[in-house]
Amino acid sequence: MILAIETATDVCGVALVRDQSVIAQRVLAEKYVHSEKLLPMIDEVLRDASVSAKHLDAIAVSIGPGSFTGLRIGLSTAKGLALSLGISVITVPTLDALAYAFFRTNVGTSAVAVVCPMIDAKRDEAFFCFYRIDAAGVSRQSEYAIALKSKIVEMAPPSVMFVGDGAKRMGASKEFDSSKQFNPSIVCSAESVGLAAETVGVKQSREELSTLEPLYLREFVATQPGSVGAASPRRVSTLEGRHPGELNHRSG
Repeated sequence: MILAIETATDVCGVALVRDQSVIAQRVLAEKYVHSEKLLPMIDEVLRDASVSAKHLDAIAVSIGPGSFTGLRIGLSTAKGLALSLGISVITVPTLDALAYAFFRTNVGTSAVAVVCPMIDAKRDEAFFCFYRIDAAGVSRQSEYAIALKSKIVEMAPPSVMFVGDGAKRMGASKEFDSSKQFNPSIVCSAESVGLAAETVGVKQSREELSTLEPLYLREFVATQPGSVGAASPRRVSTLEGRHPGELNHRSG
């Protein structure tokens, strides 16, 4: 039984999954509440399922890319729970979980051959990756990356389906030709993280947990406490995090 955590975007979610079934879940789509709401949501999910934390086999967590703060909150919570319970952490790249969500909801009903999950990265940019979808499952076709949304669309093959919050409002734009499809209703969820973790997630050892970092893909600048404006910025590189896993799932 896996407890899954999703905090990579504005969606804060917790789900309890077992054998590709969702036992219980809670979802809150609200900004800036992850640190306050995540632990109570975990308690609520366990209570809803009448399950004690000691019966969990692993904690699955969305490892990124996504919100810097959200990813930190999710990963630190997963680490703390796993260490206290003596169980494993299973990491799932957030874009993989989005691709898996599309596969699960469209298997057998869609002719789409390529899906491109997009997570909004602000400044007209998005985190993205291309995946091939067929009846057998999902396979990743490119590296995880960040680019301007317009450039991502230019790179995409014909008849691609864009999903995730990074695809919002893009379908209504005259900038993109009609061969491109957009479905922003498929967003990050703890349910997809947990179900993907059962088949494609990467189990981290206790030794690896101490150095495990989120998959950020982009540098950011943090100012020193007490500094004024940008006079004394401290540049924090987020490009050196270890690759926590990749999707190459073929269901059987």
